[in-house]
Amino acid sequence: MDNFDHLKQVWQQQIIPAQTINPAELNKDNVDHQRKLERTQLLSAIALLLTPVGIIWMGFFSPIHFQSTLTYVAIVLISAISATQGLINVGLFVRLRRIDISMSTTQHLDQWQHYYAYRKQLIRINLPLYYLLLNGAFGLYFIEILGLMPLAGRLISLGMYLAWMLYAYFILGKRTLRKEQERIEIIIHNLQAIQHQLHSSADGNPSK
Repeated sequence: MDNFDHLKQVWQQQIIPAQTINPAELNKDNVDHQRKLERTQLLSAIALLLTPVGIIWMGFFSPIHFQSTLTYVAIVLISAISATQGLINVGLFVRLRRIDISMSTTQHLDQWQHYYAYRKQLIRINLPLYYLLLNGAFGLYFIEILGLMPLAGRLISLGMYLAWMLYAYFILGKRTLRKEQERIEIIIHNLQAIQHQLHSSADGNPSK
């Protein structure tokens, strides 16, 4: 390495500031992410728990009368599946609310890592099962409804339904889950950084 390269390296090292973290700012950032995660689960729960109210009213209390018992079974199933998913979201909201920022960094980090592991396991099982059951119930519902339509109407209605389900599962749902995952990973990363700095300070080696 010639003198010029050596001077350039020294100069670059001098102007690059040492990486420092501010635990207060990271904790505030974590609280903001936690509140957004809670809000998402709460709004989803409300929407999913209100949906069966409208479906049950349409099926059993509105002027609409279906001919097939299977259609009423489908209405009950769709309502039950939506309500169950809503209760799952309520459970996630409660779990998030129980994560306590006032605990030590190690305990707080442990809470988030447990929640993240639980959430990933739930997504792996719950999401495909939810869409499978919901589409099965809608399949029963469509037997009578589509039977009342001409062929063109059946194809258009079925096409629109399939397009919406594919969009909801592969685009909207995965985008929402990706945002949720990013928020949780940011929280865990922030806590790991705070923990690392605390350990470095305890060892007498300030974090760089």
